Formats: sequence, structure tokens, C-alpha cells
Amino acid sequence: GYISAARNPKEDADDCYPGLGDYITRVCSSSGTTLTRFSECSYTCEKKEPCLSCSWTKRNLPDGLPCGRCRECCGGICTRIQFNLQNPLTLKSCAK
Repeated sequence: GYISAARNPKEDADDCYPGLGDYITRVCSSSGTTLTRFSECSYTCEKKEPCLSCSWTKRNLPDGLPCGRCRECCGGICTRIQFNLQNPLTLKSCAK
């Protein structure tokens, strides 16, 4: 889900980690697009010019990034962490 609809996506990214909004904004602008959306596990860059077939790109944040209580980003989706219920307790993370 989206962190906040009322704020701008760069501010939402900076709330996640200071400087992340600037980094993502640079990534988008390097491909001639603008940061339009930031969610828990992904962000979207769009071309902001009048066009017949406007283009957008959704990019995922790294797998294994915490995104909620007992959850992590996996393929751009905030999913429940899988525990190995053994001694000691360990995780099966989707991060490689």
C-alpha cells in the first residue's frame, strides 16, 4: 500500500530513509521520467509530457527490506516473513 496519498512521493521516500527520495528522483530523471509514486516496496517513474501512449516504469526496492510488522519486500510486494521454527529461530528471507 501507499504510505501517504497527500504528500509527494519524494518526501515519502525520504521518510523511509534520508536521501532515498533524492536518489530515486535522480534514477527517474536519468531516464527522462518523473517520480510519481512511492510505496512500501516499489516506486513508479512516468513521462510527464502529453502523449498518446504515455510510459511508466515500476521499480522494486531491494528484496529483504522490512516493510511492516514481520514483513519484508519480495519482488515489489510486502509479504509475510517465513520463520524456521527451530532452535535457534531463523528466517527464510526472499533476499538472495
